[in-house]
Amino acid sequence: MAVSLRDLPIKRKLMLVILLTSSFALFLMGTALIIYERVTFRRALAVNIGVLAQIVGSNSTAALAFDDPKNAREILAALAAEHQITAAAIYDQKGRIFASFPERVPLGQFPEQPGVDGHRFDRAHLVMFQPISQNGARLGTIYLQADLGQLYSRFSVYGGLLLLVIACSFLGAMAISAILQQRISLPILELAKVATAVSERHDYSVRGTKHGADEIGQLTDAFNEMLARIGESNAALAASEERLRLALEGSQTGTWDWNLLTNRVTWDDYMYPLFSRTRAEFDGTMDSVITVIHPDDRSTLKRALRQAVEEKRDLDIGFRIVDADGSVRYMASRGRVFFDSNGKAIRMSGVSMDVTRSKQIEQDLSNAKEAAEAANVEKDQFLAIVSHELRTPLTPVLATIAMLENDEAVPPHVNRELEMIRRNIEVEARLIDDLLDINRIVRGKLDLHRQVVDVRALLEHAMQNYCAGAAALKNIRVSMEITASETHVFVDSSRMTQVFWNLLQNACKFTPQGGTIAVRVYNEFRRLGGSKGTAAEGIEPSLAEVIVEISDTGMGISSDTLPRIFNAFEQGVRSRNRSFGGLGLGLAISRAIMELHGGSITAASEGKDKGTKFFIRLHSVKPVPIRGADKRSTPRPERIPGPSLRVLVVEDHPDTAEQFARLLKRAGHEVICAGSIREAQTYAMVTPAQNRTCAFDILISDLDLPDGSGRDLMRNLAKRYPIRGIALSGHGMKEDIQNSLAAGFSHHITKPVNWQELKTAIEKIAEETLQNEEQPASS
Repeated sequence: MAVSLRDLPIKRKLMLVILLTSSFALFLMGTALIIYERVTFRRALAVNIGVLAQIVGSNSTAALAFDDPKNAREILAALAAEHQITAAAIYDQKGRIFASFPERVPLGQFPEQPGVDGHRFDRAHLVMFQPISQNGARLGTIYLQADLGQLYSRFSVYGGLLLLVIACSFLGAMAISAILQQRISLPILELAKVATAVSERHDYSVRGTKHGADEIGQLTDAFNEMLARIGESNAALAASEERLRLALEGSQTGTWDWNLLTNRVTWDDYMYPLFSRTRAEFDGTMDSVITVIHPDDRSTLKRALRQAVEEKRDLDIGFRIVDADGSVRYMASRGRVFFDSNGKAIRMSGVSMDVTRSKQIEQDLSNAKEAAEAANVEKDQFLAIVSHELRTPLTPVLATIAMLENDEAVPPHVNRELEMIRRNIEVEARLIDDLLDINRIVRGKLDLHRQVVDVRALLEHAMQNYCAGAAALKNIRVSMEITASETHVFVDSSRMTQVFWNLLQNACKFTPQGGTIAVRVYNEFRRLGGSKGTAAEGIEPSLAEVIVEISDTGMGISSDTLPRIFNAFEQGVRSRNRSFGGLGLGLAISRAIMELHGGSITAASEGKDKGTKFFIRLHSVKPVPIRGADKRSTPRPERIPGPSLRVLVVEDHPDTAEQFARLLKRAGHEVICAGSIREAQTYAMVTPAQNRTCAFDILISDLDLPDGSGRDLMRNLAKRYPIRGIALSGHGMKEDIQNSLAAGFSHHITKPVNWQELKTAIEKIAEETLQNEEQPASS
């Protein structure tokens, strides 16, 4: 029916649509009416029969109570006045038929046992069971059966009326649609005639006539607009083809077509100059194309063409061609394979372009990248050399100062000057470290060695070593308040100390005479599930955050400067006259360190001369129990005072070697200095080799020596003698330290060497040596 309706004229289509729609609407309306009547009739019948059952049941209580079937039958006989009741029965408490109606109906046609209380409908009857009760006790059951014939009678009347209404409506709709459909079909038929004229004559100047402002009128306007656009598009297409021709010519791009059935290749006009060939030199075969290709690329091109056909994929390949003068150029070709209805490849079409210039640019970029990477390596090497050369001269100065500070003969006023010199040298070393740290941050090579520590200990260490002296010189009052209940964090202790040092140093630097610096440590608790946790196995995170607040009464930070203070080499307004010195790297490094720890650092200031507050946030963790803390150990005997260790100092910088020797001798050690690896090996082999005992307990060696590396010296000595070592170097990156430890050194100290740090390392080696000596005796 759909196919036949599709081929009918539009007049008949409109008439059929109207008639079918109206008929269907009437049918739905009649069906809904019948369904509604059926539902309401059955509902009313159920209510009426239910009321009748209650009346009969209440009248039958006496008959059931006194076992009077005759009285019960008389009560049921009254149901003869209800024409829809076709059968009724009363059951006693045991479910036996006590009385029935009508009496002519055999008892076998009644249910043997009463059913479930309630009613149900079958095809022609309503069946209802209701209890007969008295004073809450059930005496029996009333059964009623009603006929549904009255319902079906109504349905017959409604059906006849519905058919009559549908027939009359159908005839009326047919007459009205015959008149009205012409107003719709006439404009559409006229548009069809215009479309036929356009398709036959390709004349896009004709236009349809608009008959009204309805949707058909809008369709006519749209149709006329479409004809105008098509006419404009044809003109634009011609112009576009001309521009495409010019573009192909200007971009050195040509089109080609390869007939796979005849093996003929067709070039457009741009392919000949693109491949530096004339029409006479090109015979239209694939073999003549291959002869133009560079010999090293011919097999690759043939394989790509074959795979494009066999695997039914697009061609995208680059190759080289050889011009008549022998010069080589780079080409790129893209093409697509076309297949017939049977899936057989019949032709391939595509474009080719000269990409020699792009290849040259690509090669230049590659060379520039290699040059940049080489320059970056050279920069790292330069920084390492500069760091070493800057640190080395500071070492003997610090050693001399340490020696003079421990000399009781030095007057107090000279000690104050020595302290000033030492402090400034440490600042100079810190600036060198900052330059190297910012380089590590940029390269993403700033590594952390994390452990669980108490942030209070880190703050106390930073305040005592980096803040107390500077604050005392300016009469600045420093206070610390700790209200936090959880103060353990999972951090790199040295890096976190560096952050605190930067902030406390800035606070001392920018706070005027008589100001105050306040350090507060408190907790903020997160909701459950808000913790980011830790990255280490076995470290239990806490729901608290440790907040370290460092505030001062210094010069403050303006609102426009505040967003930039964490940028490298930024000091905001403070950097204009450089009155406070520094490189502006401390806060940038501090922020990078905090981000690596998963924490944050922020600043706040109300403005100029109103002080500054810095906030450090870290995730707290549960403290890690110290293993073996409950075990008692036997006190170790202290070393006998006197020359405790034999030390070999290998340093090619004479001043440094001299000052180290003086400090070590003053500390009670035997010291021999060597300026090269050869000289150090000579001193080490004083003891007979058969004893396999070195003449020294500790090797303190610079790594950059005139005749080699101190690491090589350590390896050679460690193979032959039980000797411990401390490496000294101006290079302090992670790989430098790892290489030193791998060579056999116990410690790696970065120059300038702090005497206290060197002394601590020596004492640790001495303690470990003593433990090793005691183990055989105890066992």
